[in-house]
Amino acid sequence: MSNIFILRVQSSEGTKRIDWTTQDTYKKLYEKVVDVFSLSSSDHFVLYREQNKKSPIPRSPIKTNFRHGDIIYLVSEQDNLFSKENSSSSLIIKSDKPIIKSSSQLNFLSKLLDIKEDDVDLQLEKIDGRIPRQQDPQLCRHNRHGKCLNCIPIEPYDEEYLKNHNPPIKHMSFQAYIRKLQNETSGDRNTFSSLENISCSIKDQCSTGHAPWPKGVCTKCQPNPMTLMLQPYRHVDNIMFENGNMVNRFLNYWRSAGHQRIGFLYGRYEVYDGVPLGVRAVVTAIYEPPQETSKDSVELIFPDLHEGIVDELADCLGIRRIGWIFTDLIPNDKRLGTGPVVHHRGNMNTLFLTAQECIMAGWFQNKHLNRCKYSPDGHFGSKFVTVVVTGDASGQIQFEGYQVSNQCMALVKSDILLPTYDAPELGYIKETSSEQYVPDVYYKEKDSYNNEIMKIARPLPLEYLIIDIPTGFPTANAQIQSTFNDNCSIITTPFCVENRTKINELQDMDTLALYVQQFAEIDVKNSKSNPYKATDILADLHLLLYLVVNDIFQFSMDQLNPLLNSLRTNDLKGVETWMEGDHWQTLLQLLQIELPSLSSSVNQLTHTDSEEQSSQWTCSQCTFLNNNSNQKCDMCSLENNTSS
Repeated sequence: MSNIFILRVQSSEGTKRIDWTTQDTYKKLYEKVVDVFSLSSSDHFVLYREQNKKSPIPRSPIKTNFRHGDIIYLVSEQDNLFSKENSSSSLIIKSDKPIIKSSSQLNFLSKLLDIKEDDVDLQLEKIDGRIPRQQDPQLCRHNRHGKCLNCIPIEPYDEEYLKNHNPPIKHMSFQAYIRKLQNETSGDRNTFSSLENISCSIKDQCSTGHAPWPKGVCTKCQPNPMTLMLQPYRHVDNIMFENGNMVNRFLNYWRSAGHQRIGFLYGRYEVYDGVPLGVRAVVTAIYEPPQETSKDSVELIFPDLHEGIVDELADCLGIRRIGWIFTDLIPNDKRLGTGPVVHHRGNMNTLFLTAQECIMAGWFQNKHLNRCKYSPDGHFGSKFVTVVVTGDASGQIQFEGYQVSNQCMALVKSDILLPTYDAPELGYIKETSSEQYVPDVYYKEKDSYNNEIMKIARPLPLEYLIIDIPTGFPTANAQIQSTFNDNCSIITTPFCVENRTKINELQDMDTLALYVQQFAEIDVKNSKSNPYKATDILADLHLLLYLVVNDIFQFSMDQLNPLLNSLRTNDLKGVETWMEGDHWQTLLQLLQIELPSLSSSVNQLTHTDSEEQSSQWTCSQCTFLNNNSNQKCDMCSLENNTSS
């Protein structure tokens, strides 16, 4: 029987081994190389005995004369030898933590094309992202067309660039983090980063077949211990409110009642050029859900019956829920409730977010996950932001933006992060019990000798879980058009915000009639230019929601869809056409009953032809439109008392 020995085959894809005997031929050698490299045929490569390609190995049926441990060299005769026929073998999965290669990776790769990421992520993926640099007159010695190490573009995750940026960038963007993971490998186009979501929960059913917790546990089903680390990246790099009027409407509740308030932010994500490959959250509207408020606390009321309607309206308008906002304002003069506000949070000497707020932010982020094709789960992290309205060092109101890290999201999802009793800046990790297995959670700090030590997270400083995000408003020179009518100068009394009965703000037909009257009282004929547009009347999320949920005259989503599409595309003609329809006309007739003074000037709100309006009269009893030739109402037979 022939002895078996090893031959090594070196190629551009690495070195592999094949088993060999003294009875095998050169033709058999080519066949084994095809099998070990998973190639289609042996026609597109040549084997050599030496690296300098001077001794090719023939494909003849002659017995070989190799020795144990010999190395041969595979040279491809085409560029795509390995990627064309077996592209999956050239895909490198790079993980942000060690993973076990299995068939699940192939399932992950097959799902990449099925995951629909956010539009802003698709835009950023097409951008090169590298930061260009000008030629240095002192260090560069080449002509203006050349490049050297001192002037070549640098990567968007370059630590020195982020550190020396003005102002410094504390966290790289999420897309830059993905580029960093990809470039840590060979840099091939077929290199992917597998982003593993953290789990702090024990598996319900273990493959080993032992009894579930607390009767049994093993290393396969128990979660790994966690060491809290500052997250180097963030999913959102900037938060911007389209205008200040929407925020003033939100703050008017606190100014009127002195109570704290919570709202949901609706808007969009767009590319932000202040950070390499950055993402900006643009807030266009604030929806205030049902809640119980007081001077020092807020409690949301679940379920919100109108939550689905608001999300559907937002989707038709091209926006979505992107975050939440809450006030933490304490007046300096508590007796009067006026004057400057107290600066009691937002720096290292106080706190950024309390444990309860971190848990709430983590709960919202787990509810609004970020779709990501580089994760086997189809999602990774969240773009959902948190905005706190509080006082600054000068006693003025300021806005602070935050997110919690992916580690905090995992702790909240597993329900093991708790607030402390008397220290809002600290959290506490639940201990293992018979009802729940809790993994060990640690954090690092330095002792009195400047040595780094590990401590159990009972309690834990919340700074490890918090990521701050710059928050502000457009500059005076920025040409930003507001999505809604918050900046309309004609509106002196905006339509009431929902769920504000505590301060006597009610959404009813009376308030709607008063809102519409602002536009009806304007003398359009004597104005040199039209002082307002049709979009200024209806571009209000609170008004649109009332049209759907009111008890008097409800609009269905099918009836509103043409209006919403016109508002989304800023189609003024489309809005005017919708206002000429029967639904809006009927509502205006109802408003004239609520507010008779509106009747004389309502025609200019209908955008209908004046001759058509003059040929009809409205019944004061049932609001039916009748022809002038009729002396009695066709609906209720009431005589026409209007003067000719």
